[in-house]
Amino acid sequence: MTRRQTVALLASVGLVILLGIAAAAWYVAHRLEQIATTAVTRKEEMADIGSLVTRVRDLNRLETATMRVASISTVTQTYDLIPNALAGDELTLYSTGDVIAGVDLSLLKPGDVHREPGGTIVVRLPPPQLLVSRLDNRASHVIQRRTGVFRRADIGMEGRARQYAEQNIRNEAIRRGILQLAQQNAEGRVAELLHTLGAAKVRFDDVKGNGVAR
Repeated sequence: MTRRQTVALLASVGLVILLGIAAAAWYVAHRLEQIATTAVTRKEEMADIGSLVTRVRDLNRLETATMRVASISTVTQTYDLIPNALAGDELTLYSTGDVIAGVDLSLLKPGDVHREPGGTIVVRLPPPQLLVSRLDNRASHVIQRRTGVFRRADIGMEGRARQYAEQNIRNEAIRRGILQLAQQNAEGRVAELLHTLGAAKVRFDDVKGNGVAR
């Protein structure tokens, strides 16, 4: 290779390198310009609150928590002057039942859902409530019955015991926090729906104004 050819080759390589540097510099400058433009461009989001309220209310009674509770209860009939062994009647019932809680979204009013200037959708859900409670008759049964020797068993006692047991199961579910669980799950379900409808941020406020973002 002659000296002239060598110089030409080096010049070509240098030109390619310069073109590569220039292309890279243009790309970096272009990207920086795009980032700068995005950073100073104002964003605006719009949401039809009326439509959101309607879509949420369409869920109606939203069942969001369930508990299975067991209870043992005793119903006793006694007389002040007669011993139970002679005239008493006692029934002990083992019962199992299911309690379902949730929120009734049909109670939502337009004022319970609004959009803040920053775009956050604020929702005030109706309070959670027990929607269903029922005994599992197959799993509930009398485990003990004692009747005095001088009286006949009260045939209606088991029915009253089952009614009492169902109320006990409801009370126990409340004590274990089923309403709080129903509230949390309802917020999660409604937030998921609102995000699907285009809401970027959702906050749930209670009657005291305390908020939870989801």
